[in-house]
Amino acid sequence: MTKSYPLFTLLAVLFFGACKKSDIEHDNSFERSYQTWLKFRESSGNTYRYAVSGATWAGSSWVTTITVWSGKVVQRDFRYEVFNDIRIPEGGWATVPLEEFLQALGFDAEDLPEQELEHFHDNLQWIETEAELGLHEQTPAGRVQTLDEVYETARAVWLKKRGDVDIFFEAKNDGLISSAGFVPNNCMDDCFSGIFIRSIEAID
Repeated sequence: MTKSYPLFTLLAVLFFGACKKSDIEHDNSFERSYQTWLKFRESSGNTYRYAVSGATWAGSSWVTTITVWSGKVVQRDFRYEVFNDIRIPEGGWATVPLEEFLQALGFDAEDLPEQELEHFHDNLQWIETEAELGLHEQTPAGRVQTLDEVYETARAVWLKKRGDVDIFFEAKNDGLISSAGFVPNNCMDDCFSGIFIRSIEAID
């Protein structure tokens, strides 16, 4: 009989370990996606780009493309796709004369500071190279971060269980993360904290 105690103890540890509750929501979906990410990271040589999208209820939407080379962010591209209900033209924002743009927005050049006018188009669409990363601070652009950091933030912050929020997670990029975050209860507009990833692709 005494020889059965070690086996019983081992079985008990395994049982209770299996029953231990996760401290994140959507833990099974997250772990499946994380394993898919590890395989993608290896097969791509940790070299890829991904596009983060955002929007407001007031009629603006944007996309940020992050380029990662060998596990390091080397470029960040940003553009408004819609700005105050005005959609980006095929040739980009720079093709719209400033006067025409301001008129469409209901502004006059005299209504805005000269410095804002000077950089108006630059704030709607820009590219940061490796030496410039993080230069555009006061923008809605996606953060300078790798997908390793995105997954870690999702695990530690966005998906962490709490009683006062609704928590979301999806992996629609061929099993890779497409959205993760939370919305506080009873919040109506622009309350989402997290990330929406439109696409992820390896770079040859």
